[in-house]
Amino acid sequence: MTITEDLKKKAKEAGFVSVGISSPNMLQGLPHGWVSTVCNLRSPEEELSTAKSVMLMGYYAWDKSFNLAVDSTYLWSRDTYVPEVPMESYQLYYEVLKNKAWRIVNYLIQKGYESRFSLAIPLKTAAVRSGLGCQGKNTLLITPEYGPRIRLISVLTAAELDTDKPCKDDLCGECEKCIIACPTKALEPYKIVINRCLTYAAEKPRAQDVPDDIRKIEKRLVQRPTPNSYIECSICIEACPIGKPSFSENGK
Repeated sequence: MTITEDLKKKAKEAGFVSVGISSPNMLQGLPHGWVSTVCNLRSPEEELSTAKSVMLMGYYAWDKSFNLAVDSTYLWSRDTYVPEVPMESYQLYYEVLKNKAWRIVNYLIQKGYESRFSLAIPLKTAAVRSGLGCQGKNTLLITPEYGPRIRLISVLTAAELDTDKPCKDDLCGECEKCIIACPTKALEPYKIVINRCLTYAAEKPRAQDVPDDIRKIEKRLVQRPTPNSYIECSICIEACPIGKPSFSENGK
């Protein structure tokens, strides 16, 4: 068994359902820099200067509770708030992914290869070039087996691994169910108007670029288990027929 085969086997054992491998050269030309104020996308070389291979791994988020996000915005209204104390924010699926990816990183380090996991490279487009699926009309990665119900993480390593072929298929075809389902009309085919997205609105409660009508819809539709947490909107994900479970949420 080659190291590539062994790594894919270990990734599946860790709970990842999709694994693809590319290289920094294969990921040239992908978008980098700030995406609105959401995240700062970095190249594999910026994340790990010795990187020769990039593993993209997908985890099946079978329940929308994986989309739970918790932050410390309660500090904004506390009299005891200390400006020097940084705000904390956690997304459940990222915590799960990092825990699982560490097993792969540790294995590679034990083999003598400098490695690290990363959420900062452009994961969706990198996953397409690693053969996991296509980028759909909802802008998310669409896989043949699980549709858009996949959360991604990458592992960058100095090991030279066998690469996979990029995905060139368009799994969406003529379907536009995600676009029709979006309650804020944030989606256009293969594009998103970020400040109309409910997840962006929930994530950025003080953002001035979110229109008032979107704030009203956010208050009505975004689920908030506690005052400091919310569940990311997944309406476009639930609308996608690709890889959709045959059973309903209540198991009937």
